[in-house]
Amino acid sequence: MLTFDDVQVGRKHCLERTITASDVDAFGKLSGDLNPLHMDEEFAARTPFKRRVVHGLLTGALVSTTHTQLTGPGFAYVGQELKFLGPVFIGDTLNVQVTVVGKKDAKRVLILDTVVSRQTGEKVLAGLSALKELRFA
Repeated sequence: MLTFDDVQVGRKHCLERTITASDVDAFGKLSGDLNPLHMDEEFAARTPFKRRVVHGLLTGALVSTTHTQLTGPGFAYVGQELKFLGPVFIGDTLNVQVTVVGKKDAKRVLILDTVVSRQTGEKVLAGLSALKELRFA
């Protein structure tokens, strides 16, 4: 298991995932966010997007997955700044990249740059996140 001292500035990890209608339906049901923009094709077709839009926090959840793949189980997600830069649609393939850009030694917190892009290269989400090392008994 990685420790705070093992994780160096510059370490990065990428995740690629194609979003399906089943993903969006399940996320809507689990979260309770049943906004028809996400859940109803007919409603979404009448909006400027012309089709269903993936929940922003479903995209954000993939950031959390990527964090865990970067560090392993020894860290807890303690902060996130998310800037939604563009819509994500069902069928988009997302590339999630997290990069360690700083460390707060006194609190044993990693600071990570977060970028999510769709298959076209267009950025759809960006921000900073923080992971704190867990202390085990």
